Amino acid sequence: MAKKAQIIPLDLAGVGPISVMFNPNEYTVSFEGKYTGENDKKQFQRSETPEFKVSLFYDTYEKRKDVRRETGKLTSLLDPKVSGKNTKKPPVCLFIWGGFTYRGVLSRIEQKFTMFMEDGTPVRSQMDVTFMSDEPEKKVQIAEGREACRKLWIVKSGDRLDLIANEALKDPMKWRIIAEANKILNPFGFPVKNDFGRTLVIPD
Repeated sequence: MAKKAQIIPLDLAGVGPISVMFNPNEYTVSFEGKYTGENDKKQFQRSETPEFKVSLFYDTYEKRKDVRRETGKLTSLLDPKVSGKNTKKPPVCLFIWGGFTYRGVLSRIEQKFTMFMEDGTPVRSQMDVTFMSDEPEKKVQIAEGREACRKLWIVKSGDRLDLIANEALKDPMKWRIIAEANKILNPFGFPVKNDFGRTLVIPD
């Protein structure tokens, strides 16, 4: 049986992983670059944090139950009360499916109901869900006449600093400089769940 995608709220006490009812057929990750200047004087300034979109399908017809009982687990994450009585901070979530991990906050859900019971209770729904990355914009130094971009690494399940160093720098012994550059205080315990989706800067 295929493992279901999960949406995991990271900072909500008592709220566990939310499994999708059916795995998506596709998803989209959008990236956008920002530039200064015109024509041949154009310079790379920064990259916007990526946006993640996924369509999810829910069907409770056979159980004859209101589909909103399932979809409400997700839509409730857009309710400011869910983050706590005294805060309006949106909950940071991980979307995990297979080897893909995205870390961000829900910014939009468009829910369409497409099947109903005789009394009007919805039993089938499609949800178009948009996440906005909670990573800060990756500002890149502008340097005239030379490459200014640094390597970046998105942390995923199964990563270790020595494996990242081997892949990115061709030397597993350089894990310490990655830890120091990213202020990782416990490199031997890295990564923990909250690190998934984090962007690491890989020093030159």
